[in-house]
Amino acid sequence: MQNILHNQDILNAYSVIFGPVVGISIDAIMGIPPVKLKTAYRKKAFETHPDRFLIVGKMKKEMNEQFIELNLAYETLQTALNKFSPLVKKNNNSTKKEEHKKKSSTASTCKNTADHFYRGLLPKRKLLIGQFLYYSGIVSWKTLIDALTRQKMQRPPVGQIALKWGILSRNDIHAILKQRAIEREFEKRFVEYAYLKGYLTSFQRLALLGKQRSLQRPIGEFFVEKGILMSKDVELLVKKLQLHNHKAAIKII
Repeated sequence: MQNILHNQDILNAYSVIFGPVVGISIDAIMGIPPVKLKTAYRKKAFETHPDRFLIVGKMKKEMNEQFIELNLAYETLQTALNKFSPLVKKNNNSTKKEEHKKKSSTASTCKNTADHFYRGLLPKRKLLIGQFLYYSGIVSWKTLIDALTRQKMQRPPVGQIALKWGILSRNDIHAILKQRAIEREFEKRFVEYAYLKGYLTSFQRLALLGKQRSLQRPIGEFFVEKGILMSKDVELLVKKLQLHNHKAAIKII
């Protein structure tokens, strides 16, 4: 099966949505009904949605990353199914025709997932700049996901930072990746898996994540490059966000 998507990419995507891969073949994955894939995705999307970080007791940024990873996995599986399963492709084409008949707030769709702009009230809690733009109705859901994805892809890998700082050696990184592959723990991020296996201390883990975040490009640059906003617009919106978060902090206190 020669294609742009490697078998390991498909297996990794499957493990993110359905759980650890245990003895499943690529052919079996290619036979997944679209309804089953969509149902599993929606369930996982609800579990990992960033807005639930207070309920599940996790860091908001961690859930943001999990949610982005989930959407990338869903897109990977959809691409694989559309390309290699004629029956699925036929069904998906029929679904797309039905979706085009429906009225939506935008004309574009993202791999069978309709794009939309938020129309509700601005949440009365502290927000990140991307969330503020979305909840203010300035950028669509798909645009926000695209921006977060690009931001994640452009920041340096934790392993690269750990190597530069002398915390991990190349042999350590190779061993961590190999062990994670053997145990099929693809849903665990490199830094989390390295920490669980004793390669990193709690302080080193937090320091590496903090450094990684500090090196990533501001998300506002994405909207400027795409012509969605101007630089002066971003500056003004950042000030509005600061005011919003200040008011939210006062109410919490």
